[in-house]
Amino acid sequence: MMLTQEVATLWWDRGVPVRMVWRERRWRVSDTPTRLTATAEYLPSAVTHAPEHTVGWRFQVSADDGDDVVVVDVAPDGTGWVVARTWR
Repeated sequence: MMLTQEVATLWWDRGVPVRMVWRERRWRVSDTPTRLTATAEYLPSAVTHAPEHTVGWRFQVSADDGDDVVVVDVAPDGTGWVVARTWR
């Protein structure tokens, strides 16, 4: 795993990421994205179905040229997105 904070531009279809530009390359999402969620820490532990909010997405991307495949975690950063973690 590698930690990064590199800017990425994402394209969406029905609320799910489908493409991105990262490191000046075009990538296509090549698996089913997984929504990364968090539960508010201030809620009492007795709450059994606490609301969750999206803190990012994990998915595999394939380079348009077919040379590279990477699993990434993307997270919101201000008005855009960053690639926060990568796995090769």
